[in-house]
Amino acid sequence: MKKVNIIIFILIILVISAIFGYAIWDANKNLNEAGDANIENIPAVNEETNIMNNVNNTQNDITEKEPQSDNQQNANEQATNNVNYVGDWYISEEAYMNAERIDDIMDRREENSISDSEFESEMQSKANTNIVELDIDKYFQNTISFDFKLTSPAPTQREGKIDDITVKLEGNTGTFTYTDNWGTSGNGTITLNGNSVELRLETTKAAQGALWGVEGVYTFSYKKVD
Repeated sequence: MKKVNIIIFILIILVISAIFGYAIWDANKNLNEAGDANIENIPAVNEETNIMNNVNNTQNDITEKEPQSDNQQNANEQATNNVNYVGDWYISEEAYMNAERIDDIMDRREENSISDSEFESEMQSKANTNIVELDIDKYFQNTISFDFKLTSPAPTQREGKIDDITVKLEGNTGTFTYTDNWGTSGNGTITLNGNSVELRLETTKAAQGALWGVEGVYTFSYKKVD
């Protein structure tokens, strides 16, 4: 009887050991699986962090490369325009050369250094056309001041002039009213187009007895080189 009890006791010990052994093995297995799961999640977290860093870097690059403000651009354009527009303008370089040639002929005529036949021959040349001049005195902070003169062909060379016109520009265009040296009134528009200037003059009230005028559309593309 005592032998049987000993066997039963041994079996109970084995069963208890087996139960504890299984419990320890299962606990270790769960810990290992949890650790593997954490390792697998690390790249995902790092990848998400990298994406956010890239987004932030991109935003910073955009901010650094953001175009200049309108005020800065206007200031830069204004500095350039001060150099480009102030001066004497003609509709072309050829027109300027023709104006110089006609002035020379008229000077020689006054000095009696050219005969009548030579003078008449010169006056029949293609150079003897209307002389159109725009003198821009100032261009600063969207305000432009100028004089305009239209001279008829020699020998009469009547002059139509508007002087001391000051215009406040909106963008690159400004409007104004004028009265020319013959007493004729009108409306005008001046437009700055980079390397050229357009001037539109339209009569609203013609002066009685005026022999010449300034009405017309003129595009000046050549600035006299000093």
